Amino acid sequence: MQIRPVWGFPSLLIDGDERYLLIADLHLGFEENLRKKGIYIPDQSRDLAMDAVNIARSCDAKKLIVLGDLKERIGSHKRTEERINQAISLWLQFFDRIIVIKGNHDGLLERMVPREVEVVGSQGTVIEGVGLFHGHSWPSDDVLNSRYLIMAHLHPAVLMEDENLRELVRVFVFSRVKLHGRREKKRAIIMPAFNKFLGSALLNKGEVPKNYRGPIFSHGTIDLRESDIFTLDGFYLGRLSDLYIQQ
Repeated sequence: MQIRPVWGFPSLLIDGDERYLLIADLHLGFEENLRKKGIYIPDQSRDLAMDAVNIARSCDAKKLIVLGDLKERIGSHKRTEERINQAISLWLQFFDRIIVIKGNHDGLLERMVPREVEVVGSQGTVIEGVGLFHGHSWPSDDVLNSRYLIMAHLHPAVLMEDENLRELVRVFVFSRVKLHGRREKKRAIIMPAFNKFLGSALLNKGEVPKNYRGPIFSHGTIDLRESDIFTLDGFYLGRLSDLYIQQ
């Protein structure tokens, strides 16, 4: 079994007995929230769904896992449901299995998707020996007992700046896992948000904002400071502790 980023894109491949494309944090329907703030952008749902299909085609993956926050509105909303149905309809034409692990925005999701879509609770699941969960709630024991953990929720990014440059860069975070009372070594990957229009937790500008934190960080299970940071293109930026920007 291999886990590897699809370099150039905010996605991972789990390559075992089956090959899964893994994406997270689409927040379909996010345009409505921006509209309330006076920011108008076209509906991105079809483009986001099609991006996933094109990435899957490029690496011959016929199974899709959405690692939480498929949608933006926490409850039910007509326009959000329409956008979810648009994305799912497109995916069902290409993928032969679709799994959505619920994030904190995915309330009532089971009522909004067709029965062909497998909806998993927020404690996550294990696929090909890999523990998968969104990250806003504590994962199940089965997930924690996996050698590798993959999570999302954080929308990780770093701020790169000098005299002439100031750029927010979405990143993959490769971390070590520390579980109380256990000696076995575990690794975790924190995925970037698939939707480039979303806000991000700027990891190198002090503490992670409260709205991005989950219990996995509150309990010290993952030490972000000692994590390895990679851009979407696979460029290694270094340890997060070496990337902090002076306030």
